[in-house]
Amino acid sequence: MRYILGVFLAFAAAGAACDAVAGAKSAGGAPIVLHIGDTIQLAASPVGCKAGVRSGVKTLDCRVAGPLAGSYGTLMSGGRVLVIRFRTARTAKVVFEATQRGYAKTCR
Repeated sequence: MRYILGVFLAFAAAGAACDAVAGAKSAGGAPIVLHIGDTIQLAASPVGCKAGVRSGVKTLDCRVAGPLAGSYGTLMSGGRVLVIRFRTARTAKVVFEATQRGYAKTCR
């Protein structure tokens, strides 16, 4: 049950962060565009994201602030979404994988 709750919370955090990025507007009403290396934090939330490149693909890496061990994060690109669970501060395991508009797979 804790596993399912953790995965749900990771998706909820990623969804909130992605909604914040996709729907974010500057004072002038234009969308906010992130560049590689830019970071954002969701207002009144410990969720933050960083734009980066992984394996040559532009990726949005979202996770919660604080100790990583036991927490979840997401890696999202234009083609793929990964939900990861941090075993330690430096080691994570993919617990869910999906392609945009395609297949999904749970990893245990």
